[in-house]
Amino acid sequence: LKAVLTRAANKANWAERRDSMPKGRGLGIACARSFLGYTGHVVEVEIAKNGSISIPKVWVSLDSGTIVSPDRVVSQVEGAAIMGTSQALYGQVTFKEGRAEQTNFDGFQVAKMDDSPFEIDVDVVDSDAAPAGVGETGVPSFAPALCNAIYHATGKRIRDLPISNHDLSWS
Repeated sequence: LKAVLTRAANKANWAERRDSMPKGRGLGIACARSFLGYTGHVVEVEIAKNGSISIPKVWVSLDSGTIVSPDRVVSQVEGAAIMGTSQALYGQVTFKEGRAEQTNFDGFQVAKMDDSPFEIDVDVVDSDAAPAGVGETGVPSFAPALCNAIYHATGKRIRDLPISNHDLSWS
């Protein structure tokens, strides 16, 4: 877990960039273990004074053991960043009588191209360990990294999702 977090931070040039960013722009970092794999995310965010959000770049390091098809893994992790964006910005699953009310994507907003990260840098760790999860593994650490980036950019701490329920405007 520490290794993927360190790799993502190094790819993002965290130590040099974090403290030199102007107000309204920030970096956030987070990591997670999921489906027997590990991810570390660094998310760069830009918040306009009116509170609109954009995600210029995401760096993610993934250790999911032995990888059989590296190109497919990169695609899965890129897709996980889009799904993580969707869940963080808009995702709200509601339940009624023990059942999810959103049964498909017509009832769950998915991030559009303008909302999605502009660039996603995927670092896949070379490993001889047993194969682990890939697509789902890339989702859990995205939203915490995004929320940490928002805090760095605005000083506003996000403690519940979706982010679209929060006023991110600043002066």
